[in-house]
Amino acid sequence: FPSKIFNIKTMMLLTSLWKRICILLWYMNYTSLMSHGYCPTQITTKSHTTTQLHSHHSPSSIESISRRDILQKITTTAATSFIPFVASSPKLANAEDVSSELQNGLLEVRVLENVLSSPPYGIESSDVLYPSYFNGVWNVQSKTTEVLAPCGITLFGGNSTFTKAQNEIGTTLLYKARFIPSAYSSSKNSNNDGSDETTSQPMVIADREYNVIEIVKSAMGSNSVLDVPLSTPNKVSVLLSPNGANQVFRADLLALNRRSEYINSCEFHCSEVVRQIISPANSNQASTNAISPQRSTSLFKEIETTSLYTVVRNEKDGSVNSIFCRQRSATFLLPSQQDPLALKMWEMSRGRPIDVRFYDVSYTKKI
Repeated sequence: FPSKIFNIKTMMLLTSLWKRICILLWYMNYTSLMSHGYCPTQITTKSHTTTQLHSHHSPSSIESISRRDILQKITTTAATSFIPFVASSPKLANAEDVSSELQNGLLEVRVLENVLSSPPYGIESSDVLYPSYFNGVWNVQSKTTEVLAPCGITLFGGNSTFTKAQNEIGTTLLYKARFIPSAYSSSKNSNNDGSDETTSQPMVIADREYNVIEIVKSAMGSNSVLDVPLSTPNKVSVLLSPNGANQVFRADLLALNRRSEYINSCEFHCSEVVRQIISPANSNQASTNAISPQRSTSLFKEIETTSLYTVVRNEKDGSVNSIFCRQRSATFLLPSQQDPLALKMWEMSRGRPIDVRFYDVSYTKKI
């Protein structure tokens, strides 16, 4: 570990926070129900009825999450350069052709059955286009419900890392999210029967810069965001100075895969795979090349976040003031040319995620 260059522990914590940012930027989810085209006023799962997540955080939530090294969620791997396995995957080489043949329901299956293989879809759109009812500002409560280590605790990061991750179960992160109108007014979607349908409705997109700032402020302190030099659908860059870190870090997200499924007027599913890169801001070696990052002190990994949403419409006027979500994030290792240990760990994972987490997320309309 390059401990002489920067504090690797702090970097791990930043990757943990950045993982939550991945979730906010491109996905919101729901407790996956409803496949019959109607909107309930109350959401019932197999085990319980969800009405609203608790609105206050317990002693182990926001402030303690920050003190607890800002949501340690990630495996400890050598901070060396990695070669993305997705870039050379034969499956993804023809991702666009494969994606065009996929039907609605794929994303729901990946969440409900916790599918551990790499996603079969490519980048299917220039951005995630949300239904018009997402438009506006929302109060968000994101509750960690489950943490899994599919490849074992060692690849997850060891007993200490896994224990800390388990301690996050039941904690809730509170923040605000904003969605704004896009230039698109319709969206082509695939129905369950394989036919295509065009929905003539305004679409909205996530206000990424606003959302990044809000979630980082909530988890890392009100003055932790120094700058957002770039915010586009395919790349987001942020300069961070977490409370107590005494160092500035650069965090980058590069979109590699993207898929959306418009199920019906009350359900919307989407997923994205992003390359996550955390590096010291003053490191000249840090690279954000999505194909072949050079040797550096940066930490690389790829995260698939899949979100399933459902809305609860007002019975009187059909308006949407609440959105309930079920969300799954899966973290994959990348092989390294320079580090034999990282290469061995990637080989041991056999293409499976080493860190899988589930969240229940609720959105309450603010404006």
